[in-house]
Amino acid sequence: MRRIYVLAIGTLLTLGALASTALAKEGAVTKLDALPSSGIHAGQMIPIGFTILMDGVEPYKADVAEIVVRNGTGKVLSYPATPQGPAGHYVANVYFPAAGTYTWQATQGTYFAPFDLGTVAVLGPVTMSETQATPATTPATNDPISQAIPFLAGLIALGASVRLAQLLRSHRRVSATA
Repeated sequence: MRRIYVLAIGTLLTLGALASTALAKEGAVTKLDALPSSGIHAGQMIPIGFTILMDGVEPYKADVAEIVVRNGTGKVLSYPATPQGPAGHYVANVYFPAAGTYTWQATQGTYFAPFDLGTVAVLGPVTMSETQATPATTPATNDPISQAIPFLAGLIALGASVRLAQLLRSHRRVSATA
């Protein structure tokens, strides 16, 4: 009997810990300011503004903020950002050395994980005869699996709690009749 109670309490504590972790807020997100309408061209220093929002809502003053850029070969370029304007808003002067597709992310301080900004297509250097082009950016998408995990963890915890209650109730009936 005592072993079942210990097992039941241990199971509930474990499920509670897992469910609370799965249902926790997302941490911090980074929202980019509007990118240049002519696109991002190689060989130019471009000021990139962004806002760090804790739980996607409240501006967050990070101790370290930067834009980290990776090209197709894995070369990493890091550009520190400085606070500018309202709380949680930063600007980094980013330089793309060559045309191509880059992945980038924002460092959101030492407490939160870096935020993936997706990919950006960098156009060739600007020439005098070139007309305006449209930017080709692909924002990071929300992964449906990561959105379903908290829901599934909650369902599993609920199902386990119901089953545990059934086991305890049936165990009490057996003890009472004996």
